[in-house]
Amino acid sequence: KDIVETAAKYFSYEEVEVDKTYSVTVEDVNKCKKYIQSKIENASDEELTTFCTTEDGLGLAELKYAVKEGDIPSSDYETVGLKVEYITVTNVKIVDIDKCQNYLQTRGWEEGRATTFCSGGDINQFSIKDVVSKDNYESAGLNVTYRPYTPSIKITGYNIAGGTDVVIPSQIDGKTVVAIGDYAFTESGVIPTLTAYNNDYKVSLLSYNSNNNYVVKPLSEPGVIGLGITSVIIPNTVTSIGESAFRNNQIISITFPDTPITLACHAFEGNPIMEDGSYSFPSNVTEVCE
Repeated sequence: KDIVETAAKYFSYEEVEVDKTYSVTVEDVNKCKKYIQSKIENASDEELTTFCTTEDGLGLAELKYAVKEGDIPSSDYETVGLKVEYITVTNVKIVDIDKCQNYLQTRGWEEGRATTFCSGGDINQFSIKDVVSKDNYESAGLNVTYRPYTPSIKITGYNIAGGTDVVIPSQIDGKTVVAIGDYAFTESGVIPTLTAYNNDYKVSLLSYNSNNNYVVKPLSEPGVIGLGITSVIIPNTVTSIGESAFRNNQIISITFPDTPITLACHAFEGNPIMEDGSYSFPSNVTEVCE
């Protein structure tokens, strides 16, 4: 049976800032040297060669920084002889420290600096992709998961008219779904408006008072009220799920992505699948509750 994504109209969302990596390749060294010479007065040929090397190294890192900061605008990429790709890195794992260190040292890095980058914490591991071209991740001893860059969004609410078996799309309106927000699949979420359904929904939130006026009940009663979701399939693009995102629904089936994903507090609390304590999250799922 084919899995059909739940229609985008049933979700509300907001854009989020996601780091995009500029994968830069020098395709024409002479064009690059000429361009850099016009920008750096009295630059020596050795300096120009360093900046415009086709191998990863300090020069390429400087070029990437110039691209990222807009010092080399997209309109100049052809003039500079650059090929620039935009990707979003979702995970970086150093699988071979020796390869990593050797890779950087053969490209001008001091041994101590290479060791720091290749054996440090998450910050250093994520930083290393900024000085290694996408095509060279494997030879640098890196296992990097990434996708082409698109604007990223976080789901903030759901309209139950879309059904109780929810298949979250990987993209909505051409934007990549990377996160599920706090309380998104509860009545505390930002429930999107649908013409026919919304009229009924509004009526259920109204009560009649002695002054013959309608008054709106608060969306969130004490506690967290679920929407009645019974199953959810989460795409590989999603890397985080917010606090109480699916709390107090009727979920008996969860399909997680096979890529790393982080859960905030109470993300699935109060669902039948959690009741007897026998369910355990897959190894790629990390719960972070402070």
